[in-house]
Amino acid sequence: MNPEDIRRMVAGWQAVNEREREERRKAGPDSAAAIQGALELMDLFDEMHGWPPPEMRLAAAATSWRVSAGVRVRNYYRAHGKTAKPKDP
Repeated sequence: MNPEDIRRMVAGWQAVNEREREERRKAGPDSAAAIQGALELMDLFDEMHGWPPPEMRLAAAATSWRVSAGVRVRNYYRAHGKTAKPKDP
């Protein structure tokens, strides 16, 4: 096989890929396949880690920090007799 034959083969593969891409673009999204894929991913995750997934520790820590910070700010304003400023004066 010479280099020109290989170039011709590659050009043919690229043309086929481009044609298939164009056909998929014209056909639009396949919602049934998308749902099936999502369910398969959930099954795979279940096999690997269990379902439902455990809550992420960092997200839980960040949420608890935000809540406690909000409580501290609210308690400060209440203790000093202050009220929040209106957003639109």
